[in-house]
Amino acid sequence: MSTFLRTTDSYRAGARTMPREYYASPEVFARERGQLFARNWICVGRSRDFAEPGSYKLADIAGESLIVVRDRAGEIRAHYNVCRHRGTRMCTEPSGTLSETI
Repeated sequence: MSTFLRTTDSYRAGARTMPREYYASPEVFARERGQLFARNWICVGRSRDFAEPGSYKLADIAGESLIVVRDRAGEIRAHYNVCRHRGTRMCTEPSGTLSETI
């Protein structure tokens, strides 16, 4: 476990922060989305958050809205929160229970 250090205790002469573009550049953000968010698991909740079939929770990952839901077989699945026919959001409430299928 790491120990918290106050800035005055951790300062090193000549230390610098990263250049501005690492915090504000759309190109850097796009690269990070592809290299970090698209290649790694992202925790959006615990299995107890999806107690019964149809239980869902919305998650916003790197600008994409996802529906995380427990299916009828008891598996937890994730889907884009977009209707493929109309291109609109399917769920707008942050969590709840779906009565039928997506």
